[in-house]
Amino acid sequence: MLYNPLNEPIERIIKLPLYYAGLKNKARIREKEGKPKTYTLNRSFEADLRVTIPANGYTWLIVEE
Repeated sequence: MLYNPLNEPIERIIKLPLYYAGLKNKARIREKEGKPKTYTLNRSFEADLRVTIPANGYTWLIVEE
């Protein structure tokens, strides 16, 4: 879950660490109840995601195999 305490929406690129998830090369990640997108993991088993969070709001990510 990601929270934005600011009074304006923000867009960030985050590194989502997935080493302990047991995933090797790819991960399917969806925001809230949206459609999953496939991300390629880097050598540190991280996925780079672009996330937009509304002002004073939150969002969450769901990781699938």
